[in-house]
Amino acid sequence: MADLLVKGGLLVDGTGAPPRAADVRVRGGRVAEVGPGLAVAGERVLDAAGAVVAPGFIDNHTHVDPSLWWDASCDPMPQHGVTTVMMGNCSLSLAPVRAADRAGVTSLFCYIEDLPESAFDAAIPWTWETWPDYRAAAAAHGLGVNAVGFVGHTPLRLFVIGAEAWERPATEAERAEMARVLDESLAAGALGLSSSLGFDEDREKRPVPSRLADEAELAALLDVVAAHGRAVQFIPDQTGGRAMRADVERMAALCGPRGIIHTWIGVFHDADRPHAATRMLDHALTLQQRGVRTLPQVSPRTLDIRVNWFGGMSWFALAESWHRMVQADAVSKCALLVDPAWRALAREEWDRVPRTMIPHKFPERMRLVEVRRPELNRWVGATLADLVAERGGHPSDVLADWVLANDLDPGLVGVGVSNSDPDGVAETLTHPAALIGNSDAGAHLQMMCATGDSTLLLTRHVRDRGDLSLEQAVHALTGRQAEAFGLRGRGAVRAGGVADLVVFALDELAWQPDVFVDDLPAGGSRLRRPPGGYRYTVVAGKVTQEAGGLTGARPGRFLAAG
Repeated sequence: MADLLVKGGLLVDGTGAPPRAADVRVRGGRVAEVGPGLAVAGERVLDAAGAVVAPGFIDNHTHVDPSLWWDASCDPMPQHGVTTVMMGNCSLSLAPVRAADRAGVTSLFCYIEDLPESAFDAAIPWTWETWPDYRAAAAAHGLGVNAVGFVGHTPLRLFVIGAEAWERPATEAERAEMARVLDESLAAGALGLSSSLGFDEDREKRPVPSRLADEAELAALLDVVAAHGRAVQFIPDQTGGRAMRADVERMAALCGPRGIIHTWIGVFHDADRPHAATRMLDHALTLQQRGVRTLPQVSPRTLDIRVNWFGGMSWFALAESWHRMVQADAVSKCALLVDPAWRALAREEWDRVPRTMIPHKFPERMRLVEVRRPELNRWVGATLADLVAERGGHPSDVLADWVLANDLDPGLVGVGVSNSDPDGVAETLTHPAALIGNSDAGAHLQMMCATGDSTLLLTRHVRDRGDLSLEQAVHALTGRQAEAFGLRGRGAVRAGGVADLVVFALDELAWQPDVFVDDLPAGGSRLRRPPGGYRYTVVAGKVTQEAGGLTGARPGRFLAAG
């Protein structure tokens, strides 16, 4: 392994300490020496003049579990300073899964996280059933980043209960077996348990199996998590403040007495409910002050969501009419869009349903970004509100006509679904209860690119606005994550620690809009964010990214938590 000397930089070490001038010597994949004016001793020198040297960033909420099988580099995460990813979130993981359940787990994963099943089928080898065997297979595959994973509650229930996991709570014997399987997984290095309590559904609108768990089941599993000193990640109900708070309190009542760190998504600032996020974070702070180890996740990114017309949850999961249309084949789509009964239901739901994953109540925030016929080019950049103003009628009917006129695939983006006000976002990022994260990287590939939040935080909220100091932001992306989730040897630049590093100059960073690229297995496309302007990203002493280009190195490990 070639050794490195990162020379001439300003060290922000991940602990929250003030920046200081220091070089960093790397030998054998670990930090050997930190200090000013270190002499070159045959190593490769990384030029950090005028730049910051920091620990590699830890992304605490990703769904790259499947994509690591077709892109071990995890592009473009290294180009945004990420060296460690936490996956298996929101009750979904690739293990434990019995052979008979693979198709069902694939379908559910692809629906909820908006991933192409063709990529799953082409790239995932499914040579495992248990979580320990899954970890071994992923580690042998080779990784450009470090990975660590939760055990998903939904596949765990399916593994033990089978098809009835969709229908009922577990029996006493099934609870014991789930606890045994979870114990086996945590002993093999799993980060903890992830669950979905009150939100996710499959494409038939059935609640995901984790939502069928009763208190006895959750208690049995959390006893195992507590015994291993591990963590819980969960997604509470996202449809409203009271529903979310109820789920947060439910998990706090279970995890609090057991001393379990539990993190949850997602607290976003909404311009139409400007105080809701602060109230939720204040409630979390009250719980923390009582000794409950709860960590609400917040994100700097404005949620602009592109509609995927060919599957996935999209914004229609909360409206039966549009949901049914999106899930249908092309012939059925056309039939539904002109059917008077369907249109009547769609109008009724449009008016009745208060919130979806796209701002249907605000057609001026539903932007037309692509058309499929030349005569419609003048509408590119306009909004659904503009279309309604010219053509007249109900917004749902106007949208239905627009979909038909664009061969069932118009480019439509919900702009500013959440986090549209930078001042409001800054309030969440600086709240003492909050844990910065919640990127969702690796998910919703046709709806958005969720990678690059680190760059947005450092540019908009550190460099441009000064909402956080540089050392606060780096600590939030590194040391605080490692401390919260027990990632030993990472999150700080200190002698003896693993040499996961990032080198960047604030004035060289840029956060750019995502663009479609055609690079998925079986010919699929995804939205990808361009590189962020980082000079170097280093994993275990090897450069994985340099000046925006991936090196092809795979020094990452599938980490064991604890």
